[in-house]
Amino acid sequence: MDSGKENESEFDIKLKQAWEKAQKDKVFRYVLNISNWRVLEGPYKLLAQLNPDRAFRRRTPEHITTMLQPFDSTKFNFTRLPESEIMFKIQNEGYSDIIAVNVSPIEWCHSLIIIKYLQCLPQSITQYSLQKAIEILLLSSSPYFRVAYNSLCAFASVNHLHWHLYYLKHNMLLEYIDVQPYQGSLFLLENFPSKGFCFKLSSSNKIEIFVSSIFSLVNYLQKHQIAHNVYVTRAKTISSKEVHDDVRAYVWARKSHVDVKDTTLFNPAVCELFGHISIKTEEIYQNLTEAAIVKILDHITKESYLLIKNDLHKIIQN
Repeated sequence: MDSGKENESEFDIKLKQAWEKAQKDKVFRYVLNISNWRVLEGPYKLLAQLNPDRAFRRRTPEHITTMLQPFDSTKFNFTRLPESEIMFKIQNEGYSDIIAVNVSPIEWCHSLIIIKYLQCLPQSITQYSLQKAIEILLLSSSPYFRVAYNSLCAFASVNHLHWHLYYLKHNMLLEYIDVQPYQGSLFLLENFPSKGFCFKLSSSNKIEIFVSSIFSLVNYLQKHQIAHNVYVTRAKTISSKEVHDDVRAYVWARKSHVDVKDTTLFNPAVCELFGHISIKTEEIYQNLTEAAIVKILDHITKESYLLIKNDLHKIIQN
């Protein structure tokens, strides 16, 4: 864990103030309490955090069986949020996006970016939502600020378009791991348990090109009903640098959660694919090994990764 002081932007300050106020006002289902954490022994520097409250006190996830599941107004959705959970409303191009607290936090300042929330869009990435998520990440000056997305059938718990944001004050391997160049801003992540695709902002220079490149792959996955997760983080152009001078977006095609039969150890959602493992019980936490996690992450990503990789040239051309 890096305990050094960091420069905070105005956005960081306002976000933390609003989130802490919500915590003080008892808006959350539980007070965030990471009761223990450790970096697991092994080459991948996987971070395990014991957070039983999230496992047992969160809202029951919506039952999702297909990526084509439409928005259902009779189910829980973010139009039902009380004002006490909404921290910011962002007016943009006539649309209203909001940032709301996640009442079952996985980490500090865990919140939701809810895109055009009154339009009741299903949990399917739009280019607009991807751009907003990355723009919000760039409002933060913290290297620990993260933005993440679970598709339907990839552990999304609410079928209403949203992204997660939070601070993870640990140095993670995927901030600087070597990735294999493919084309332009697209790289291949093959030397990590969760096999996937990496986009670097430094290789496209313009946010619009960066967003468009990511969306071309994500849109392909959506059209072909392939479950996926997306994680965006500050990164380093060179691993030996102290400063985080880049942004990386990781995209993982993966098995549907319907096909993940054993979630005893953990739910392999977006944070877990990044190497941030939220553990449910003390017993599992104490006995957890890197090898056990590697086996699960490889199992849910490798087959889909290889299939997409074979068609990657067609996807990028289109």
